[in-house]
Amino acid sequence: EGQEIGNEREPVQLRNQRSYNLLFLQFGPETSDVLPKGKSRLSIQFDVANNLLIPNSDSGATVIEDFETQRLQFGWRRGISNSNELEVFLPVVWRNGGALDGILNAYHRFINFKANQEDDPAGRKAAGEYHSVWKLIDSDNKVLVDQKAAIGFGDLELSLKHSFNSRRQRGATAIRFGIKLPTGNPRLLLGSGGADIGLSFDSRYRVGRDFTFYFNLAEVLTGRTNAVPNRESALWQSFFGAEYHPNHRDSYFAQVDWNSPAIRTGNLFADRLSVTALFGYKREVTKNTILSVAFAENGDIHNYKIPALSSIGPDLTLSFGIAWKR
Repeated sequence: EGQEIGNEREPVQLRNQRSYNLLFLQFGPETSDVLPKGKSRLSIQFDVANNLLIPNSDSGATVIEDFETQRLQFGWRRGISNSNELEVFLPVVWRNGGALDGILNAYHRFINFKANQEDDPAGRKAAGEYHSVWKLIDSDNKVLVDQKAAIGFGDLELSLKHSFNSRRQRGATAIRFGIKLPTGNPRLLLGSGGADIGLSFDSRYRVGRDFTFYFNLAEVLTGRTNAVPNRESALWQSFFGAEYHPNHRDSYFAQVDWNSPAIRTGNLFADRLSVTALFGYKREVTKNTILSVAFAENGDIHNYKIPALSSIGPDLTLSFGIAWKR
């Protein structure tokens, strides 16, 4: 009960990387603990998401999301008191044809993975490889989104976290107030063009010496924008994660995150909940340096039969991170 939980004990900070989700404030999975007063943490995280979502347009709306997103996020945190922490995150986003299509096709053939699942009934061969196409056409045949490759800064996110418990306690809770500022180019859909605000409830519970569980639940109010069609004025986000840490240096993670659709495309399949399942690993390589790797999958892994485990999201997301504590 009295063992202090270091701030390195936290889940992998990766949510569903579908591009509509990235346009709005996202509360990344976090522990409820904060950095001690005067301590800081700098992080760099590189995420690669392979998007392929071309479902049947039975409901009238046409959705085509066939591209790859590389996202380099810079993060800074600072303990401003014994119970409060300030956080700043700024991403650089590159949307393009990517490099994973061929690798994924070979991988799917190797494991005898069905190519024409519900998110792409025509199959990857029909869509072709290394495209950067992002389209949304409504039931009246009006083109609402038509984007190709783009690169630039995304939207800036700031949050203030207040922890209600000591890091020495087995269970802990916190709240985060967040705001997203429109620093990304909305014309290229690198940002929404509006400011968002939100509140997240975070909790952590340690079981024995080797397991820690995390839970987040958040509500986001999205700002007015002319760039994003049919946006939802309010979003909810949640997350559950389990960490196995057999020693002080290694951690293994299993996580699932859920969030309501950021926009309503009008396509019944595409407007399901965004859900991804993640598996990750962290290593404390020095006392002040932590490396992380992770991958996340959408509903393809079970052909959308278990939507609570994974559903709408990128086919595959790879994440690599490094953090320095001071």
